Amino acid sequence: MHLPSLRALSVLEAVVRTGNVVAAADDLRVTPGAVSKQLVQLQHEIEAPLFESGHRLKPTPLATELAQAVGTALRHIEEAWMSATRVSDTRVITIAANATLSMHWILPRLVDAEAKMGGRPVRVSQMHTTDEWRRLPFDIAIVRQADDTGGLERRPIGIERLTVLATPERAERLRQEGVAAIAQETFLVARTRAGELEDWLAVAGIDAPVATRSTPHFYIAVEAAVADQGCVIGPPGVLADLIRQKRLELPFPHLKSDGSLLTAVFDPQVCRRKTADRLLTFLFADFG
Repeated sequence: MHLPSLRALSVLEAVVRTGNVVAAADDLRVTPGAVSKQLVQLQHEIEAPLFESGHRLKPTPLATELAQAVGTALRHIEEAWMSATRVSDTRVITIAANATLSMHWILPRLVDAEAKMGGRPVRVSQMHTTDEWRRLPFDIAIVRQADDTGGLERRPIGIERLTVLATPERAERLRQEGVAAIAQETFLVARTRAGELEDWLAVAGIDAPVATRSTPHFYIAVEAAVADQGCVIGPPGVLADLIRQKRLELPFPHLKSDGSLLTAVFDPQVCRRKTADRLLTFLFADFG
């Protein structure tokens, strides 16, 4: 059995309910011409008159019965949709982000973020740069250097601006001795952030090799720097909580190099655009 389009049935319901083509068009947010065209097509498909002869907008009993049935069905659809969206609006939002960004940027803002989302729970799933993020469960993923996102929607967050961070005592000594003293320092370098130390040294005008200690992940390098095992090159914005707590300082805040571009990616069929945009706008309003 062939059924006409829901659009055509909705047009009939609106015309019968309002008794007016123009009013029905306004209700459906289409043109009166589109309404008339749908009615003609529907009458052709049903092979029976929908309006009384001589009374252009007086519906036949058949049309009235059909319009009432369509109206009931549309109300059921609307109620089901409202119920479904209410469920969607209370589902946990999972954000996948690298460990450093999760610990030092997202988690300190999480309570306020949930309040901003009307109490909807937000969960943070920490990942490593070496993880295949596409295989992780997430609603929104924050990735670095997102070259291939497999058709997911993107929202740029910003470029990490990098500089030297060290314990207050070490940072004060560097300030007193000047930038040249950097050449005598030990730097904690994450293997997942290759090239960042070299880029910053170039900005600082340091061409001599410096001593380095390698770590598998950046958050380990940061914790080692907090433990005064050396300096680290990192984004002071992301690590602002450690700076506020006086655990790390910036000896040369004017010397900064560009790091990675952070990008938020999501599937709009899983996480609605307005939900993603609202949450990301709040979380990263002051990023940079």
